[in-house]
Amino acid sequence: MRFLKLAAYILAVIILQTVIFPRLSFMGVYPDLILVSVIAFAVLAERNSATLFSGSLAFLQDISSAGIYLNTIVKVIVSNVVCSLKEEFMGNEYSLTAGLVAALTPLILITQAGILYFFFEKNLSWSYLIFSMAATTVYNLLMVPLLFPVVKRMVSGD
Repeated sequence: MRFLKLAAYILAVIILQTVIFPRLSFMGVYPDLILVSVIAFAVLAERNSATLFSGSLAFLQDISSAGIYLNTIVKVIVSNVVCSLKEEFMGNEYSLTAGLVAALTPLILITQAGILYFFFEKNLSWSYLIFSMAATTVYNLLMVPLLFPVVKRMVSGD
């Protein structure tokens, strides 16, 4: 039963992330549900299952959005970093998730922009990068209260 819930959640997140949200974006910016899901799952689950979840979810995102498999690499690294950080954290899981979403969203966007700029010679607008970092961080933080309880129920097996 847990596997079916997890598969339904992955399917819903992939459809929202790759089909619905890009069409409902604000100036090209939309939330990264997969990042929020990966961080929440990594905070709530063990390292092995969190790495498997993040790798499979990000791989499906790359396949469905014709990406360059940058999402898979970044999300697996994020999952492992979060799993390492949660071992030393003394607060509650929700605040850790929200704090890591706020900290890692701009870092990931800067990393992705740098890779696209230096390795793939894509043009980079600094003003748009700053705007998209701020807007995506706000969007992702708004998604934390919606996704965290769902992920928590999936991990706990309820």
